[in-house]
Amino acid sequence: MKKVLILYASSTGNTEEIASLLEQHLDTKVLDITSKNLEMTEVDVKELKKYDGILFGTYTYDDGDLPFETDVFNDNLQNVDLNGKVIGLFGSGDTAYFQFCEAVDTMKNEFKSRGSIVIDHVVKVDLFPDEKEELDAIKELAFLFQKALSAHAIQSSS
Repeated sequence: MKKVLILYASSTGNTEEIASLLEQHLDTKVLDITSKNLEMTEVDVKELKKYDGILFGTYTYDDGDLPFETDVFNDNLQNVDLNGKVIGLFGSGDTAYFQFCEAVDTMKNEFKSRGSIVIDHVVKVDLFPDEKEELDAIKELAFLFQKALSAHAIQSSS
């Protein structure tokens, strides 16, 4: 059974809702899923090594900035090798800001620089995830994430 961490920062509950929807689309028969909110739980970045895959979500603060808890997490991530970990990214933002969901892109680049296998498809939601295309994008990320985990397991065993 593959171990998956859904890790997110959510100020208003919007990113938490995306995390919940992602979890609903993952197959719990083949995945052991743990979900953590960065605001509620201290996360030791070394703990990430025990997971096969991570779905990481963040909201974007102000005009494209990482929120405090994501920024602290990112600083701690600097010395962690995540080579081979499958990563999927998601987040919420407000299209009223020029740098819509920029924190998601920042974290995507950060995970890539740590040697992760980062799924190209990211989910960016304008405020609350209630539009059909947003819900479809969430479902697609869950599918691609699980597919990448399976593909990586096959490659690792050969």
